[in-house]
Amino acid sequence: MQNNSARRASIILGIFMAFVLIAGTVIPLITGNTNTTAQQITPTEAPIPTFPPAPASLSTVTFEKVYLHPTGIFSIGQPEGWTSSEPNKGANIAQLNLVNNDTLSVLDVYVEDAGVPVTAETLGERFTRDAINASWARFNQWEETNRSFNAETGRLQIDFRVTLNRQTYAARQQAWTDGRWIYVVRVLTPENATEYLRYLLDNFSASLNANTIFQGTPLDWTAYYDNVNSHIIRYPSEWSITDTAPGRPTSIASNNGVLLRVESQTGASITDEAAARAFVETTRTGTTVLTVQPIQRLDVSGFAVSYTFATVDGDTQSGLINLLTSVDGILHIADLRFPAADIDLNALNVEAAVSAEATPEATADAPILEVGDASMIGIYRDLATVMSSFYVIAPIPLTNNAEISGIQPTVIAPEVTLEVTAEATTAAEATAEPEATAEPEATAEATAEATAAS
Repeated sequence: MQNNSARRASIILGIFMAFVLIAGTVIPLITGNTNTTAQQITPTEAPIPTFPPAPASLSTVTFEKVYLHPTGIFSIGQPEGWTSSEPNKGANIAQLNLVNNDTLSVLDVYVEDAGVPVTAETLGERFTRDAINASWARFNQWEETNRSFNAETGRLQIDFRVTLNRQTYAARQQAWTDGRWIYVVRVLTPENATEYLRYLLDNFSASLNANTIFQGTPLDWTAYYDNVNSHIIRYPSEWSITDTAPGRPTSIASNNGVLLRVESQTGASITDEAAARAFVETTRTGTTVLTVQPIQRLDVSGFAVSYTFATVDGDTQSGLINLLTSVDGILHIADLRFPAADIDLNALNVEAAVSAEATPEATADAPILEVGDASMIGIYRDLATVMSSFYVIAPIPLTNNAEISGIQPTVIAPEVTLEVTAEATTAAEATAEPEATAEPEATAEATAEATAAS
């Protein structure tokens, strides 16, 4: 009996062990690997790039060389190492960026025609949070850290702290107005260069020179400046320079037959009306002088002579020539010709209309040109306005003479819209908005790449 019990127990134990062995082999095949232990990988924290050190000696940053905006509306100092982006212009704004790649610093400057009277006291109302927010749209974060108004200088100053890719920049802007134009200068630098920022802002602001002689002319026109003879004239951006050389005659033409020629002659001063009339009549055979008017442009006087003549094809054209004799005895000549018969541009009298001191009454009293087609009045007024912008000015030590003189093809920037931006380089580059209450819109597309490599 005992032998039978022992035998049964050993058989049962053998069956159980076989089941355990089979289960250990088969069950994993059925259920798969049920090990749920996840491998924890600790991410590598991205390094925060460092800023370059601020310049050791600020006195080495000088502002003697000048950048003249292609519109001729303003000029500003351009230190060594600062490059300009493509300048912007719109119907009521002219704007520029200067960028320094070595110090990751940016200057943004613009002149705006508000279209309405602006006072120093009301200037701050234009820089609302919404307006400022547009200027920092491409940064990760921004905050206004301080705002102050200096009643003595009439300047509004705003400080900013802006962040891009975990790097912090400092910015400060100054804004002021002459009642007609608004001027804004803003400098951005790394946060470790605040002394550099203050130095740049003070000197950039001091070097800004607005050519208020052009107030009343469209801000989006282009300027031609001859740095040899120091005369300047503005014209619609659709016109183009067809022939030029430093100190030589320059031809500017439209696509509808208008031709403007700017030149100078030594030893040919015009001192009275009779001499002005004789000069024009002998310039081209068959010329008939319509009217002669004395003109005063800053401290240089001269005459505006309107005339008519027949081309070799027998077509009658009209013209207006400005003759300005500078104190050095050089005769500066701007001669405008256009395909229309017997049009006296002197009759438009735009001199008062474009003057910074012009009153609505003076403009209203300006004579109206009598022509058969009333729709042409605006076109003729533009031509007269072009001629009213011819000046002899103090020499400018330009850094962008080729761009202004037309020696190289002038790049015409598109009209600015509310969303337009300029390509940034290393830190942040701003593009001005033409809306009267808007700040320039800032971009910082290249900042991450530039700083990550540092």
